[in-house]
Amino acid sequence: MSFVTDKLGLGKFRNWKHLLVVGLFVLSTCAPSCAPSMKKAPPSPETVRAMKRFEEAERLFQERAYSQAVGIYQDYLGRFPKGPLVDTALMKTGAVYMAAEDYQQARQAFKRLVYECPKSPFAEDARFNVVLTYYNEADYRSALRYGKSFLKMATSRLQKSRIYNLIGYTCTADKRFKDAIKNYMDAYRLASDQDRMEIMRKVREVIIYLKESELNSLIGLYKKKAPGGYLRLRLAKKYASDDMLEPAMKVLSDFVSLFPHHDEFETALALMEELKSRALVKHSLIGCILPLSGPYRTFGTQALTGIEHALDRFNAQGHVNPIQLIIKDSKGDPNEAVRAIETLVLKDGVVGIIGPMITSESAAIRAQALKVPIMTLTQKPDITKLGDHVFRNFLTLSLQVKTIVEYATEDLGLRKFAIFYPHERYGVSFMNRFWDELIRYGAEVVGIESYEPDQTDFSNDIKKLVGLYYPRPKKSRKQQMLTSPETIARPSSDEQEPTDLFPEGQMRAAGGLELKQVLSSFYGTAPDQDEFPSSNRGESGPIIDFEAIFIPDSFEKVGLVAPQFLYHDVADVVLLGTNLWHSDKLIKTARRHVQGAIVPDGFFMDSPSPDVQDFVNSFKEVFGRTPAFLEAQAYDAAWILFQAANQPQVRSRQALKAALLEVKDFSGVTGLTSFDETGDAEKQLYLLKVEGDHFAQIKP
Repeated sequence: MSFVTDKLGLGKFRNWKHLLVVGLFVLSTCAPSCAPSMKKAPPSPETVRAMKRFEEAERLFQERAYSQAVGIYQDYLGRFPKGPLVDTALMKTGAVYMAAEDYQQARQAFKRLVYECPKSPFAEDARFNVVLTYYNEADYRSALRYGKSFLKMATSRLQKSRIYNLIGYTCTADKRFKDAIKNYMDAYRLASDQDRMEIMRKVREVIIYLKESELNSLIGLYKKKAPGGYLRLRLAKKYASDDMLEPAMKVLSDFVSLFPHHDEFETALALMEELKSRALVKHSLIGCILPLSGPYRTFGTQALTGIEHALDRFNAQGHVNPIQLIIKDSKGDPNEAVRAIETLVLKDGVVGIIGPMITSESAAIRAQALKVPIMTLTQKPDITKLGDHVFRNFLTLSLQVKTIVEYATEDLGLRKFAIFYPHERYGVSFMNRFWDELIRYGAEVVGIESYEPDQTDFSNDIKKLVGLYYPRPKKSRKQQMLTSPETIARPSSDEQEPTDLFPEGQMRAAGGLELKQVLSSFYGTAPDQDEFPSSNRGESGPIIDFEAIFIPDSFEKVGLVAPQFLYHDVADVVLLGTNLWHSDKLIKTARRHVQGAIVPDGFFMDSPSPDVQDFVNSFKEVFGRTPAFLEAQAYDAAWILFQAANQPQVRSRQALKAALLEVKDFSGVTGLTSFDETGDAEKQLYLLKVEGDHFAQIKP
């Protein structure tokens, strides 16, 4: 049972298990079997009867019948004010009131014991508990005053150690951290080896709250003694966080010299290595890691084209310090990416890194360990949660779904949706996220079907979706259909969100690259509309109780699916897709069937935005062709990094990280971009609609 409340929210400083055992929970140490302080002869009959009554009070205490327990002790004190068990009765009375958190009454009992029975074996515990009552009431001034006073009365090392320890707790709760350290160390000096471990643990917890001046003062006080090592390590970390590298290295050198056997010795050495690499930083030097050879070289080359175009245009500005770029080939290999990170940071001294694309996780982990900001180009979920130096500027699954659902529900006012998705990682991931987002907006999934990735005939799946596959029951389909997320069972799947959509072949090909070169299967072309009769077979028509249908698949597959929906008389519903739909080939193969379809994307070459048109025109002028999504995305990511590194206050990697976190509404060719607190991009995507023979921008 704990008798301590956490009034100031400083519970992590209050490990009271030890204090309760040796200082407060006194029932075991002052049980009636203990010899009273004034007894030298066999107990009198009254004393024996009182001891039996005290045993009854003990039982009542264990049952938390506090008022009845106190009644027995008070009865004894009233009948025998000078009796041999007065000190025992007072100690137990105080303990009962402490258990009931009536600290004022407890204090009265303990003070009476201290002043009326100063030679009692319980006097030391009573003095300790007087201080404790003030502490529990957050009356830290009184706790400190009585604690210092009682220190002068303490006769044993143990008692002095306990009081110093309690004063340390009190100073901590009162946010007097330097004084807390001093009192803890006085307790440490007097404590047993076992107790010293616990005291030092508390010292380490408090050290993190010390200011620079306080750390230096305490280092001067303790020098080579404990906790001098912890104090120096904390000061070095503080200097390092403020980019004061020389003072940090000096403190660490002292640490290594003075404390060669310290338990944080390896931590100090690692920090020294990190600071050495930071000292090499060239604030205008940026590293770039991309797959420029191997299976993903096409994507890497496209991204590099966008980055180099950004570099040329950025440096052409007259008011900037020119950025230098060091390029490394990851070859699509995680180990190569990690080696590239280490070379760029430890040898070349780059201030930040852009990339990689495919091997993002291992590279991000190493960049975080080396404390260098890295701007990844990946769709891998939660990549930025690997550390506070990991950033991402890329089109993600979450951004697409949020954009399309918000528009469909808020702008179009749609409430009922169907999902028709391929049963593979890409489709399952989009299906789950789309469903979750609909729930957030109060909309419903009223129908859902999946198909196999290599499928080309979707008749049976479409029939199931609109009630044509199974014999029609007597009740209407409207009565039979499940119409809410609570009643439609979400398909179970062990699929995980895509780690990167490039290797899965789900990224729309850019710059003329055929999608079949990266997709695992070739989907063929969409059938001509004339191959289908104009009306559906069967007596009963489809039941279309959804207003829109979401199909997360490639433009080639949608070119097959859309005409088959019309064959089964599924019309007048809004088609919703992903950025993989954004291809002129979709309109060529299924123009009549995808009119009005809405898709999100991170880049739209025909946007009326002046930033976009300026980018497109300059790109055409340099490369003789129009830019694609990857080039635009890498262009923006690079420009953000270059611009942040060019700020006057950015002279270190730490400062660059802080500058990136401050990016808000960067107006780029891929829309407005900001970074959230995790380093992930919050972007305003483009919303496109199929109108006639082209895509038209409807947002922003």
